[in-house]
Amino acid sequence: MNSLYRFVLLFISIIGLSAKAFSQNDTSRPVKVAIFIPLYTDDVFEGENYTLGKANLPKTVLPGLEFYNGVMMAIDSLNQEGSIVEVSIYDTKQTSQSLSQQLRSPDLNNVGLIIAVISNTIELKLFADYSLSKNIPVISATYPNYVGVTGNTNFVLLNSSFPAHLDGLYKHMQKYYTSNIIIAVTKTGSTETYIRNYITQLNKSTTSIPLKIKWITVDEKTVSLANFRSSLDSTKNNVVFVGSPLESFGLKVVQVLSSSESYMTTAIGMPTWDGIKELDKPACKNVEIVFSTPFLYYSQNKNLSAEVNSRYKEKFYSRPSDMVYKGFEATFHFTKLLSKHGYNLAKNLSDKDFTLFNQFVLVPLKTKSTSVKPDLLENKKLYFIKKQQGSVKSIM
Repeated sequence: MNSLYRFVLLFISIIGLSAKAFSQNDTSRPVKVAIFIPLYTDDVFEGENYTLGKANLPKTVLPGLEFYNGVMMAIDSLNQEGSIVEVSIYDTKQTSQSLSQQLRSPDLNNVGLIIAVISNTIELKLFADYSLSKNIPVISATYPNYVGVTGNTNFVLLNSSFPAHLDGLYKHMQKYYTSNIIIAVTKTGSTETYIRNYITQLNKSTTSIPLKIKWITVDEKTVSLANFRSSLDSTKNNVVFVGSPLESFGLKVVQVLSSSESYMTTAIGMPTWDGIKELDKPACKNVEIVFSTPFLYYSQNKNLSAEVNSRYKEKFYSRPSDMVYKGFEATFHFTKLLSKHGYNLAKNLSDKDFTLFNQFVLVPLKTKSTSVKPDLLENKKLYFIKKQQGSVKSIM
């Protein structure tokens, strides 16, 4: 049976949008968890009939489906432990009922935790408002944004925001590269201007040694070694910070720097670099690559990672993506914390028990200087991956 149909068969099991799992041998009242995922069931099924034939599943469907598969693996693990928990799964993209209607459902009564794969700022606001009004922790498992969230420490941003990455990258460069002149390359654009201003302000306000930064703006369509030649030194390692999240621009800069073996270069980039497979190709082999990520699975808890990989391959004949791991980790970790703390979970979201892979460091965040109290909890733990020629050299 090919992987498409294995995905589909599993997909069919959540047509009812209420997949509940708990220990059948214990009559104790379970704690309740609601998980919201963009599954697009109405685009894939008509009633209980799969409508796409042998066509590949749409790209919009796969991330949510993979997260769901990770959730189901976590539920299997919870059942094996005899955990007393009820998990209900909702499709945020179903056409018959809007997300706001789902959040008004009486089925959510007595829910002690919501885990959400948020797709946009409208959904973000709906979940944040619900969390605040109901005093229920909401774990935003994948969406790196907090626009519009105010005064709500029940809301948890696991996927660190862009400013958090910029803070982390600046401190990383301060720690390891203060003796270097950092060549900061950027292109024209509002996001790139924001990055430049943000890093410049950090450099002005730091209480430590400021960085020696030389900014270069290049045309993204005509990036060449000539843009850098006057700034590169063939006698020592060059440090280049790429101040743009655009993957194609970052890749082009690395490829250009790699094209000459005369220069040793470390390229420091955005969290978006984690998904650029081309950085592992020969065209980038002469550059040491560094980027930040809040999620690290392949080197954390290697035994569990191998087990997840094996279980997934056995069931789907494919390797689990990062969304599978995110679904597995968020569901298991926070559901176990709910089981431990009950409806006092909101005060214990930073409990390190039941950590699987990542050390979440949840820090109260004030999004504005005028905020009287924290607006949310944000995961500030970042890992810095250093690799070359596709092989990881170190993790910091």
